[in-house]
Amino acid sequence: MDTPWDIAWGPDDFIWMTERRGRIYRVDPANGQIIQVGQVDVIEVGESGLMGIAFHPDFDTQPFVYLANSFGARNAIRNRLVRMRFNGISLGNPEILLDNIPGATFHNGSRLAVGRDRLLYMTTGDAGNPALSQNLNSVAGKVLRLTLDGQPAPGNPFGTTIYSYGHRNAQGLVFHPETDGLYLTEHGPFDNDEVNRVEIGRNYGWPNVSGFCDDDVRGEGDFCDRHNVAEPVAAWTPTTAPGGADFYNANLISGWKGSLLFTTLKGSALVRLTLSADGSRVVGEEFLFQREFGRLRDVLVAPNGQIYLATSNRDGRGRPAADDDRILRVEPELIVNDNG
Repeated sequence: MDTPWDIAWGPDDFIWMTERRGRIYRVDPANGQIIQVGQVDVIEVGESGLMGIAFHPDFDTQPFVYLANSFGARNAIRNRLVRMRFNGISLGNPEILLDNIPGATFHNGSRLAVGRDRLLYMTTGDAGNPALSQNLNSVAGKVLRLTLDGQPAPGNPFGTTIYSYGHRNAQGLVFHPETDGLYLTEHGPFDNDEVNRVEIGRNYGWPNVSGFCDDDVRGEGDFCDRHNVAEPVAAWTPTTAPGGADFYNANLISGWKGSLLFTTLKGSALVRLTLSADGSRVVGEEFLFQREFGRLRDVLVAPNGQIYLATSNRDGRGRPAADDDRILRVEPELIVNDNG
């Protein structure tokens, strides 16, 4: 495969995968067979291309697949949200739900998630223009919340599609399976990669704040006070370049239930976080498979508790092996805890 971007457990009990060059696949978890079911025309330059995927909650009767992709417009890169209908064999033509989202070679965000509120959430990057993250007239550098038809969700704080703002480049987005809290992973500049718990209407500070409100950037504390900035659940320096995220809500791997998992690209690891009872801070962390498989783009927890990882070694920054890129399945006996 060539740069898998998102792997998701489908309503049909297959793994669905997007490939950055524009192809959509179903993967049979029983035998690893890969079946191409669709393609989207994309512009693939740097980090742009086909990215996030999500499913309509009533897939049996409304078999819509939601996708985020980059395209070229007037010598610029833009992003859009589309949906495609699945007929049981292949996907139909894309229907554009949200168009002309600022895009760039880097910082496109574009992770998707559908909540139990039956609304669609989408991350957008700052498109290389940090000022856009604080601009409520732009959808760049935001978490967006939409209806399943692509309209601004009722109750959004600013009367638009914007749900939260002040984000840099969030590439992981997942709901807590019990509390419904929304968490995202976010790339920092040269420091302070973040995990954030997303709250409606909150400002997450970028570009005036990086990480915590601790004045490691001049004027951070004052900006935080004036704008009621939400601090991250955790931050990391040196940066690890966090990718996709998922919660572990199974019993297959002892002691992991309730853990937040996310992959890292630069760090080439799977990270497991233990959260406090209220979900507001990290009380334990573990880095697994460091540098074993190269850059890791996404993690998927299957309903039976097995874990799947997608490598991203053909994304222009990795050193691909002969069999890259791959989807890996982690068996419980491969997990070694801190006690050996």
